[in-house]
Amino acid sequence: MPTIRFASLALVGLCLCSCGEEKQTAKEQQVAEEQHATREQYPTVSEEVVQGIARTNLDHPDPTQAQLDRKARSIEIVKDLDLPYIEHLPVVEDAAQVDPRDAQEVAQRCIALLMCAVKGELRGVDDAFIPDLVEEWSAAPYFSPNESDFMADSDPTPQEYLDNSWGYECVHVLLWALGHLDELQPPNTICDVPTEVALVRELGADAFVENASLRDIDEILDAADLYYRLHWAAIELRLNGETSPHVDEGIIRERHRALNWLIRYMDAEWDDVTTDTYYLHGLPWHCAAIPRDRGTPGLEVWAPC
Repeated sequence: MPTIRFASLALVGLCLCSCGEEKQTAKEQQVAEEQHATREQYPTVSEEVVQGIARTNLDHPDPTQAQLDRKARSIEIVKDLDLPYIEHLPVVEDAAQVDPRDAQEVAQRCIALLMCAVKGELRGVDDAFIPDLVEEWSAAPYFSPNESDFMADSDPTPQEYLDNSWGYECVHVLLWALGHLDELQPPNTICDVPTEVALVRELGADAFVENASLRDIDEILDAADLYYRLHWAAIELRLNGETSPHVDEGIIRERHRALNWLIRYMDAEWDDVTTDTYYLHGLPWHCAAIPRDRGTPGLEVWAPC
């Protein structure tokens, strides 16, 4: 990823042991040893160390009823999808604590992401029209610093093309937040790129920005809470060598990022938005910086079992 991500998680059922006559399989033993070795590499730090970097229960010692209800609804959805969950993953912010993004700013961010996604998707093939497209949509002022660098680069890396092509999923979230889509696609289904690109083009650059209006912040917080828990579930599955047909971690990660930007999570601007998925409920943290790319979160936090 172009920015550091925080993917923090409790590894449930990590320690495998023999009980009575039961014995581990060779594969289970190998997995357990590898995960234990990985965790042991890193220093232990207290929860307080990451407060202000990742969402924690210390942030909301007395959550509002709205926060608790939102969390409960999300957990029921996650359970219905037969996905892992933990009750002690923190609540997301309360509506009274959130300063919603201006609707015009959201529309501009949507345009910027769309331009970058188009270039990312084409990967240097038949993309000579892109500068004209950026000019047509007056998009240049909307780009983040990282996006400006990407759009100006005549020879991006394959990873940079891939990273930016994922932006279609962020566009999907912003179109929903702006009321152009009735609902988000399921967390295992990619967005309908042709339809959504056509929707934006049909409206035109001026009308798309000038007439923008945002959904109620409570709806956006509902989605942010749900995707926070879906992201935790997707990472938990991956780290335990499991899969589910109901989730796609890449899709979830990008939607989580866009939702965190919408609610001004950690007051971060686009290039610095994080998607942490942590909680250890008072246990020590084992932290390690991981290379920053879209396939690997920027900080994995491992819980002792």
